Amino acid sequence: MTKNIYKLHSDLKGKKISSLELTKECLKKALASKNNSFISVTEEVALIEAKLADEEIAKGGLKSTLHGIPYSLKDLFITKGIRTTAGSKILFNYVPPYDGYVSSAFKKAGGVLIGKVGLDEFGMGSTNENSAFGIVKNPLNNNKVPGGSSGGSAASVAEGSSYFSMGTDTGGSSRLPANFCGLVGFKPSYGRVSRYGQIAYASSLDQAAPMANTTLDIACVMEQITAKDYHDGTNVNLGAMNLVTELLSLTEAHIKGKKIGVSKDLIDGCAADIKAELNKALDHLKKAGAELVDVSLPNLKHCVPAYYIIATCEASSNLSRYDGIHYGLRKAHKGNLEDTYIESRSYGFGDEVKKRIILGTFSLSSGYYDAYYTKACKVRRLIYNDFIESFKKCDMVFSPVCASTAFDIGVGPSDPVQMYMNDLYTIPANLAGLPAIALPYGKGADGMPTGFQLIGKQFGDAELLKFGHAFDISNGRMTVGGV
Repeated sequence: MTKNIYKLHSDLKGKKISSLELTKECLKKALASKNNSFISVTEEVALIEAKLADEEIAKGGLKSTLHGIPYSLKDLFITKGIRTTAGSKILFNYVPPYDGYVSSAFKKAGGVLIGKVGLDEFGMGSTNENSAFGIVKNPLNNNKVPGGSSGGSAASVAEGSSYFSMGTDTGGSSRLPANFCGLVGFKPSYGRVSRYGQIAYASSLDQAAPMANTTLDIACVMEQITAKDYHDGTNVNLGAMNLVTELLSLTEAHIKGKKIGVSKDLIDGCAADIKAELNKALDHLKKAGAELVDVSLPNLKHCVPAYYIIATCEASSNLSRYDGIHYGLRKAHKGNLEDTYIESRSYGFGDEVKKRIILGTFSLSSGYYDAYYTKACKVRRLIYNDFIESFKKCDMVFSPVCASTAFDIGVGPSDPVQMYMNDLYTIPANLAGLPAIALPYGKGADGMPTGFQLIGKQFGDAELLKFGHAFDISNGRMTVGGV
């Protein structure tokens, strides 16, 4: 059985281990890592938090399933007194004066922060090669990328330097790395988790998204980060999830009778080895009692251009604040104000970020706004409607995560458009604001992990996690009861 948070929680409760022991083990792996997982290892903070957790547990018991558990944060989450860079030179030495919602929630839960992990700059990329802090490597094969943009999050869990990690998901940024590293990645429904204190890429698409070894681990995390937060106007007040106890009582029988929507066009577009594993996964689900239903998603073919117009437009707006005057690094210049802007932004932003800012600025410019941004928003609605129609026939939609296994470092598609097309399968859930879970299953021809994703109904996060946990049990990754 895969080592999981709930088992560690039970061991802490039974005093079989201490948080300090877990933390020292994770810190040792983080500091010795050759994967460049971390931008900042917070060793001093981690040891203080671990000792405090042990004292609290000894006095009053555990206050959550995350109490005393080491974790990492993608370096897009604001952390008081701890450098937060967004993987960019323009925020190279930014130390926030406050905690964002996610980091504050984990502090309240008693988690132990091991450090801030690497990412594609401002979350823009699918390989974790676009960073001012260097390439993050896949712990399962150092010649491969871990996926992006939350590659550092996936690498830290896969290498064992943290037991869960918070990434973000704008167009697949948590599910793709999870898929490449053999983990579970979960994108909540848009608005389910507050974005307060999460550095923005594309505000209508971004969502905090956990990665861990099992679906039960994800449920442990989601319980702590789903309370209403009035700092974020897009946060929907559905109350905190209370799911772990229910998951512990489930068996693989939960799969029986569930209707899984399948669009064969999506599977046929994958590499032969991925296609074979996807069909095996469908057979597995069918044998476990699920009913496979054909669904049609005709507008998904438009999702990549629609996504990259919407995302780059929002990025252009969000990143305009980093000009060397209002926010971000200021490159010294003796010229006028415009020259200061040019020098600061030219030096502070990487090539991928500059490219997306230019694309977004062009799409929002006079004469092009209606032709590009407005039309992309209309297509976004059509994609959402496709899912609504599909959910009349099924409970969730089955999809690949990527058409291939992890790419070799430096050997991704040379054409940027082809690289963007790799997001074809993950983008639709973000455009539609729906929850999606990436589950590991099988291996490709190169021995690297493969898997699939399930896309659920809006705010059907709990149902998706229940199904994912039942699948983990049926696949031998988890036992009934979690320990």
